[in-house]
Amino acid sequence: MRRVVLVLLLLVAVASCGRNQSEGNTLLCLTSTAQPKTTPMNDPALAAAAHVVQPLLESKFASTYAGLEMRNDVPMMVVYRKPDPSLDAEVRQVAPGVRIEFRDARYTRAEMGEYVKRVMDDTQYWKGRGISITSAGPEVDGSGVQVGVVAPPPGNFARYLDEHYPAMSFKLQSTGEIVPLPYTGSVPVIPTT
Repeated sequence: MRRVVLVLLLLVAVASCGRNQSEGNTLLCLTSTAQPKTTPMNDPALAAAAHVVQPLLESKFASTYAGLEMRNDVPMMVVYRKPDPSLDAEVRQVAPGVRIEFRDARYTRAEMGEYVKRVMDDTQYWKGRGISITSAGPEVDGSGVQVGVVAPPPGNFARYLDEHYPAMSFKLQSTGEIVPLPYTGSVPVIPTT
């Protein structure tokens, strides 16, 4: 009886064969040699363009580049930058088969990066004022710096940031406190000689 049940389970597993989607009269299985269909989530042209465009923007156009967004639902690439016709032309040239939209940004990635560093360098300063900063990073659209704080910070923290760093715009995000994982490895042995 046990052998019959095992054989029956094996047959059911083989018959279900992964996705259970039929294509014509053929049942597709995980072991099928059929090529996957291109979908917006795995568009090879969009992925290839991103691998070429991002390093180009970061190295050659640091003075105008703000961010790169991949819109898999469309599919298209959105380049945020301060207006720069040479950037637009070069991106179009290196990614000819991809839909590209250029949008104006207030700050460059380099400008936002400078303030990310300043905010993170000042975490002790802010901690002394009762504000725990957990993260900071540039907004992909070039609109400013997003600052993660343990919620809720006392007072009007956005105003404090604007006063302390007047040349940048900030957006607050409430986050939990970041707690490092405990070390679970073996105790290191230091040889004595």
